[in-house]
Amino acid sequence: MLGSLGIEVRHALPGVGEGLQGPLRARVPSPRVKNIKTINERRRGLSLVGEAIKWATTRRGLLSLSPTMVYCFWHSGETTESSDLQLTFTPASYKEGVQGQLEDEPGMTVASWQQRPESRGYVRARSADPFAPPIIQTNYLVAELDRRVVVAGMKLARRLLKSAPLAPYYAHEDFPGPDVQTDDEFLAAATKRGTTTFHPGCTCRMGPAGRQVGPSSTTSCAVHGLQGLRVIDASIMPRMISANLNASTMMIADKASDLIRGRKLPEAAVGSIAG
Repeated sequence: MLGSLGIEVRHALPGVGEGLQGPLRARVPSPRVKNIKTINERRRGLSLVGEAIKWATTRRGLLSLSPTMVYCFWHSGETTESSDLQLTFTPASYKEGVQGQLEDEPGMTVASWQQRPESRGYVRARSADPFAPPIIQTNYLVAELDRRVVVAGMKLARRLLKSAPLAPYYAHEDFPGPDVQTDDEFLAAATKRGTTTFHPGCTCRMGPAGRQVGPSSTTSCAVHGLQGLRVIDASIMPRMISANLNASTMMIADKASDLIRGRKLPEAAVGSIAG
Protein backbone atom coordinates (compact mmCIF):
# COMPACT_ATOMS: atom_id res chain seq x y z
CA MET A 1 0.00 0.00 0.00
CA LEU A 2 2.67 2.53 1.01
CA GLY A 3 4.95 1.46 -1.83
CA SER A 4 2.21 2.19 -4.37
CA LEU A 5 2.12 5.77 -3.05
CA GLY A 6 5.88 6.22 -3.41
CA ILE A 7 6.53 5.88 0.33
CA GLU A 8 9.51 3.76 1.35
CA VAL A 9 8.59 0.98 3.78
CA ARG A 10 11.12 1.03 6.62
CA HIS A 11 9.38 -1.48 8.90
CA ALA A 12 6.70 -3.80 7.52
CA LEU A 13 3.99 -4.35 10.11
CA PRO A 14 0.80 -5.73 8.57
CA GLY A 15 -2.41 -4.66 10.22
CA VAL A 16 -1.60 -1.03 10.97
CA GLY A 17 -4.66 0.97 10.01
CA GLU A 18 -6.79 -2.13 9.62
CA GLY A 19 -9.51 -3.40 11.95
CA LEU A 20 -11.22 -0.03 12.46
CA GLN A 21 -14.30 -0.29 14.65
CA GLY A 22 -16.79 2.29 15.82
CA PRO A 23 -20.53 2.30 16.53
CA LEU A 24 -23.07 3.65 14.05
CA ARG A 25 -25.53 6.02 15.72
CA ALA A 26 -29.08 5.71 14.38
CA ARG A 27 -30.72 9.02 15.28
CA VAL A 28 -34.12 7.75 14.24
CA PRO A 29 -37.07 7.72 14.79
CA SER A 30 -37.22 11.52 14.65
CA PRO A 31 -40.19 12.79 16.71
CA ARG A 32 -41.90 16.18 16.87
CA VAL A 33 -42.86 17.73 20.21
CA LYS A 34 -46.00 19.48 21.45
CA ASN A 35 -47.15 21.25 24.65
CA ILE A 36 -43.65 22.12 25.85
CA LYS A 37 -40.62 24.14 24.75
CA THR A 38 -37.47 22.31 23.72
CA ILE A 39 -33.88 23.47 23.43
CA ASN A 40 -34.58 24.24 19.75
CA GLU A 41 -36.73 27.26 20.65
CA ARG A 42 -35.03 28.24 23.90
CA ARG A 43 -31.69 28.87 22.21
CA ARG A 44 -33.03 31.80 20.09
CA GLY A 45 -33.87 35.48 20.63
CA LEU A 46 -35.02 36.73 24.02
CA SER A 47 -35.22 33.21 25.38
CA LEU A 48 -31.48 32.82 24.87
CA VAL A 49 -30.84 36.21 26.53
CA GLY A 50 -32.80 35.03 29.55
CA GLU A 51 -30.86 31.76 29.62
CA ALA A 52 -27.56 33.65 29.46
CA ILE A 53 -28.58 35.78 32.42
CA LYS A 54 -29.69 32.71 34.36
CA TRP A 55 -26.35 31.00 33.74
CA ALA A 56 -24.35 34.12 34.66
CA THR A 57 -26.21 34.55 37.96
CA THR A 58 -26.96 30.99 39.03
CA ARG A 59 -24.84 28.72 36.77
CA ARG A 60 -28.08 26.89 35.95
CA GLY A 61 -30.44 26.68 33.00
CA LEU A 62 -30.05 25.77 29.34
CA LEU A 63 -26.37 26.77 29.08
CA SER A 64 -25.44 24.45 31.96
CA LEU A 65 -26.83 21.34 30.25
CA SER A 66 -24.74 18.61 28.68
CA PRO A 67 -25.53 17.59 25.07
CA THR A 68 -27.11 14.34 26.30
CA MET A 69 -29.52 14.31 29.23
CA VAL A 70 -30.28 10.60 29.63
CA TYR A 71 -28.29 7.42 28.96
CA CYS A 72 -29.84 3.96 28.76
CA PHE A 73 -28.18 0.56 28.38
CA TRP A 74 -30.36 -2.32 27.24
CA HIS A 75 -30.31 -5.56 25.27
CA SER A 76 -31.46 -6.24 21.72
CA GLY A 77 -33.11 -9.55 22.65
CA GLU A 78 -34.16 -11.58 25.65
CA THR A 79 -31.38 -14.13 25.02
CA THR A 80 -28.61 -11.52 25.03
CA GLU A 81 -26.36 -12.11 28.03
CA SER A 82 -25.46 -8.44 28.59
CA SER A 83 -26.55 -5.07 27.27
CA ASP A 84 -25.56 -4.59 23.66
CA LEU A 85 -27.43 -1.33 23.04
CA GLN A 86 -26.86 2.21 24.24
CA LEU A 87 -29.57 4.83 23.90
CA THR A 88 -29.37 8.54 24.61
CA PHE A 89 -32.07 11.20 24.97
CA THR A 90 -31.97 14.97 24.67
CA PRO A 91 -34.87 17.48 24.50
CA ALA A 92 -33.64 18.85 21.17
CA SER A 93 -33.43 17.76 17.53
CA TYR A 94 -30.81 18.39 14.88
CA LYS A 95 -30.76 19.19 11.19
CA GLU A 96 -30.06 16.27 8.90
CA GLY A 97 -26.48 16.06 7.68
CA VAL A 98 -25.24 18.96 9.86
CA GLN A 99 -23.34 18.00 12.99
CA GLY A 100 -24.67 19.76 16.09
CA GLN A 101 -26.95 22.28 14.33
CA LEU A 102 -30.37 22.49 15.98
CA GLU A 103 -33.62 22.46 14.04
CA ASP A 104 -36.06 25.36 14.19
CA GLU A 105 -39.14 23.26 15.04
CA PRO A 106 -39.70 21.75 18.50
CA GLY A 107 -38.16 18.29 18.63
CA MET A 108 -36.44 15.67 20.76
CA THR A 109 -33.89 13.01 19.95
CA VAL A 110 -33.51 9.40 20.96
CA ALA A 111 -30.36 7.94 19.42
CA SER A 112 -29.43 4.27 19.63
CA TRP A 113 -26.25 2.45 18.76
CA GLN A 114 -24.72 -0.96 19.15
CA GLN A 115 -22.10 -1.72 21.74
CA ARG A 116 -19.28 -4.01 20.63
CA PRO A 117 -19.99 -3.99 16.85
CA GLU A 118 -18.54 -6.76 14.70
CA SER A 119 -17.99 -4.81 11.45
CA ARG A 120 -14.45 -3.65 10.74
CA GLY A 121 -13.06 -1.07 8.34
CA TYR A 122 -9.72 0.62 7.84
CA VAL A 123 -7.73 3.88 7.77
CA ARG A 124 -5.20 4.19 4.93
CA ALA A 125 -2.89 6.83 3.52
CA ARG A 126 -4.29 8.69 0.53
CA SER A 127 -0.98 10.00 -0.77
CA ALA A 128 2.62 10.68 0.21
CA ASP A 129 1.52 14.10 1.49
CA PRO A 130 1.37 13.75 5.31
CA PHE A 131 -1.21 16.56 5.46
CA ALA A 132 -3.63 14.95 3.02
CA PRO A 133 -6.75 13.55 4.72
CA PRO A 134 -6.56 9.75 5.02
CA ILE A 135 -9.04 7.32 3.53
CA ILE A 136 -11.42 6.25 6.30
CA GLN A 137 -13.69 3.32 5.45
CA THR A 138 -15.88 2.40 8.41
CA ASN A 139 -17.78 -0.52 6.82
CA TYR A 140 -20.73 0.10 9.12
CA LEU A 141 -23.35 -2.68 9.18
CA VAL A 142 -21.28 -5.11 7.11
CA ALA A 143 -21.76 -7.78 9.79
CA GLU A 144 -25.22 -9.32 9.93
CA LEU A 145 -25.23 -9.14 13.74
CA ASP A 146 -24.71 -5.38 13.60
CA ARG A 147 -27.69 -4.95 11.29
CA ARG A 148 -29.94 -6.92 13.66
CA VAL A 149 -28.85 -4.98 16.74
CA VAL A 150 -29.17 -1.55 15.10
CA VAL A 151 -32.70 -2.34 13.94
CA ALA A 152 -33.59 -3.58 17.44
CA GLY A 153 -32.33 -0.29 18.89
CA MET A 154 -34.49 1.76 16.52
CA LYS A 155 -37.57 -0.29 17.38
CA LEU A 156 -36.88 0.15 21.10
CA ALA A 157 -36.50 3.91 20.61
CA ARG A 158 -39.89 4.05 18.90
CA ARG A 159 -41.51 2.10 21.76
CA LEU A 160 -40.05 4.48 24.34
CA LEU A 161 -41.14 7.57 22.43
CA LYS A 162 -44.71 6.26 22.17
CA SER A 163 -44.91 5.28 25.84
CA ALA A 164 -47.53 6.76 28.19
CA PRO A 165 -45.20 9.17 30.07
CA LEU A 166 -44.21 10.89 26.81
CA ALA A 167 -47.71 10.91 25.31
CA PRO A 168 -48.51 14.54 26.35
CA TYR A 169 -45.41 15.76 24.50
CA TYR A 170 -45.17 13.37 21.54
CA ALA A 171 -46.74 14.92 18.42
CA HIS A 172 -45.77 12.56 15.60
CA GLU A 173 -42.85 10.74 14.03
CA ASP A 174 -41.26 12.88 11.33
CA PHE A 175 -38.78 10.27 10.07
CA PRO A 176 -38.89 7.50 8.96
CA GLY A 177 -42.62 7.72 9.59
CA PRO A 178 -45.23 5.36 11.07
CA ASP A 179 -45.55 3.37 7.82
CA VAL A 180 -42.01 2.02 8.31
CA GLN A 181 -42.44 -1.33 10.08
CA THR A 182 -40.19 -4.02 8.58
CA ASP A 183 -36.56 -4.71 9.45
CA ASP A 184 -35.48 -3.83 5.91
CA GLU A 185 -37.28 -0.48 6.11
CA PHE A 186 -35.68 0.34 9.46
CA LEU A 187 -32.28 -0.65 8.08
CA ALA A 188 -32.75 1.63 5.07
CA ALA A 189 -33.58 4.51 7.44
CA ALA A 190 -30.48 3.80 9.53
CA THR A 191 -28.34 3.78 6.39
CA LYS A 192 -29.80 7.11 5.29
CA ARG A 193 -29.59 8.96 8.60
CA GLY A 194 -26.96 7.03 10.58
CA THR A 195 -23.88 8.96 11.76
CA THR A 196 -20.64 8.30 13.56
CA THR A 197 -20.46 8.44 17.35
CA PHE A 198 -16.87 9.74 17.09
CA HIS A 199 -15.63 6.76 19.14
CA PRO A 200 -13.25 4.98 16.73
CA GLY A 201 -10.53 2.54 17.68
CA CYS A 202 -8.77 -0.80 17.06
CA THR A 203 -6.50 0.19 14.14
CA CYS A 204 -3.20 -0.57 15.95
CA ARG A 205 -4.20 -3.45 18.17
CA MET A 206 -2.39 -4.65 21.27
CA GLY A 207 -1.38 -8.28 21.56
CA PRO A 208 1.46 -10.78 21.02
CA ALA A 209 3.35 -11.17 17.77
CA GLY A 210 0.97 -10.73 14.88
CA ARG A 211 -0.52 -7.60 16.41
CA GLN A 212 0.91 -4.10 16.26
CA VAL A 213 1.83 -3.11 19.83
CA GLY A 214 3.11 -5.17 22.75
CA PRO A 215 1.11 -6.08 25.87
CA SER A 216 3.81 -6.95 28.41
CA SER A 217 5.30 -4.75 31.10
CA THR A 218 8.53 -4.45 29.13
CA THR A 219 6.91 -3.64 25.78
CA SER A 220 3.76 -1.89 26.94
CA CYS A 221 2.24 -0.06 23.97
CA ALA A 222 5.56 -0.26 22.09
CA VAL A 223 5.24 -0.93 18.38
CA HIS A 224 6.48 -4.45 17.60
CA GLY A 225 9.96 -4.40 16.05
CA LEU A 226 10.69 -0.72 16.69
CA GLN A 227 12.52 1.09 19.48
CA GLY A 228 11.21 4.27 21.05
CA LEU A 229 7.81 4.29 19.38
CA ARG A 230 4.66 3.69 21.39
CA VAL A 231 0.97 4.04 20.65
CA ILE A 232 -1.17 4.97 23.66
CA ASP A 233 -4.77 5.64 22.69
CA ALA A 234 -8.00 3.86 21.73
CA SER A 235 -6.44 2.43 18.57
CA ILE A 236 -4.63 -0.25 20.64
CA MET A 237 -7.91 -1.83 21.81
CA PRO A 238 -8.21 -5.29 20.23
CA ARG A 239 -11.94 -4.72 19.73
CA MET A 240 -14.54 -2.10 20.51
CA ILE A 241 -15.60 -1.93 24.15
CA SER A 242 -19.03 -1.32 25.63
CA ALA A 243 -20.13 2.29 26.17
CA ASN A 244 -17.94 5.30 25.41
CA LEU A 245 -14.16 5.35 24.99
CA ASN A 246 -13.19 8.26 27.22
CA ALA A 247 -12.70 6.51 30.58
CA SER A 248 -11.01 3.46 29.04
CA THR A 249 -8.62 5.61 27.02
CA MET A 250 -7.63 7.56 30.13
CA MET A 251 -7.05 4.25 31.95
CA ILE A 252 -4.80 3.05 29.12
CA ALA A 253 -2.79 6.28 29.27
CA ASP A 254 -2.51 6.18 33.07
CA LYS A 255 -1.37 2.55 33.10
CA ALA A 256 1.08 3.04 30.22
CA SER A 257 2.64 6.07 31.88
CA ASP A 258 3.27 4.03 35.05
CA LEU A 259 4.93 1.25 33.06
CA ILE A 260 7.07 3.63 31.01
CA ARG A 261 8.31 5.37 34.17
CA GLY A 262 8.87 2.06 35.95
CA ARG A 263 6.44 2.81 38.77
CA LYS A 264 5.64 -0.18 40.94
CA LEU A 265 2.12 -1.34 41.66
CA PRO A 266 0.80 -0.23 45.06
CA GLU A 267 0.82 -2.77 47.85
CA ALA A 268 -2.34 -4.83 48.15
CA ALA A 269 -4.52 -3.72 51.04
CA VAL A 270 -4.68 -6.28 53.83
CA GLY A 271 -7.27 -6.14 56.55
CA SER A 272 -10.13 -7.88 58.22
CA ILE A 273 -13.83 -7.31 58.55
CA ALA A 274 -15.13 -7.21 62.11
CA GLY A 275 -18.01 -9.56 62.80
